[in-house]
Amino acid sequence: MSIYICADDIGQDPAINDGCLELFYLGRLSQVSVLSLAPHLKSYQLPLINAHTKGLQIGLHFNLTLPFPDAVYVQSLSRLMYLSQFRLLDLPKIRDSFLQQMNTFIEIFGFLPDFIDGHQHVHQFPQIRDVLIECLLNTYNNRSSMWVRSTVLPSPHANLPHPLKCHLLNILGGNHFLTTLNTHSIPHNHGFLGVYDFASRSVPAYQSLMQRWLRLANEQSLIMCHPASKGVFNDAIGAQRPIEFNYLKSDLFFEDLRVAKLAIGKPVSNELRN
Repeated sequence: MSIYICADDIGQDPAINDGCLELFYLGRLSQVSVLSLAPHLKSYQLPLINAHTKGLQIGLHFNLTLPFPDAVYVQSLSRLMYLSQFRLLDLPKIRDSFLQQMNTFIEIFGFLPDFIDGHQHVHQFPQIRDVLIECLLNTYNNRSSMWVRSTVLPSPHANLPHPLKCHLLNILGGNHFLTTLNTHSIPHNHGFLGVYDFASRSVPAYQSLMQRWLRLANEQSLIMCHPASKGVFNDAIGAQRPIEFNYLKSDLFFEDLRVAKLAIGKPVSNELRN
């Protein structure tokens, strides 16, 4: 059974970029999600394009919370959650921000993203998801090429680590967003895992979480991760990143995949359908 391992936040720091590229060439990742306005993306243009030609999927990590200098629109996560739930967002600014990040991605890489997701899962919030779907269907005429990350669990009854945080994603829009993706026949992953509190401060502690996620995975489930080759300063999860990296790089990870009877897939868009 094939699953997908996606590393987020490419471009934020060289240690993230280096770690994720190393993991891809070791066969530990199937996708990376890039912050197209991030300060350390353009300098990794060629290494990422080369990896893409070798099978790495590269997606857009739509960002509305990290204050990059050229960003059209930035809010704190808590304010974004509040404004979206009460339908108070400035929709033209959300649209301009999405188009800016998409167009910057295309300028850097020369191709459309293989998939779309959101930093801190903002892409599924009310109003934001409507702008995203409208842009994909109309501006980019997407019906079967790009796929979109769903954050719905493999099973609503799964015995997950950190269940409150997982179910909060569904409350904030995950279930509704999945229905919308299916309505418009937009491809997506089949189950989402990897959510935790970023406080597993050792390889064995993180391994224990991964073992539980692997047991819960379905065919084409996606496990999110945030590795880096070393600690990242000025980053809320910077100390956790090398722990994820060291586990994913190790033989322990491949052994855990073997025990769970799973393999890391190499998805193409027409495999990830509703």
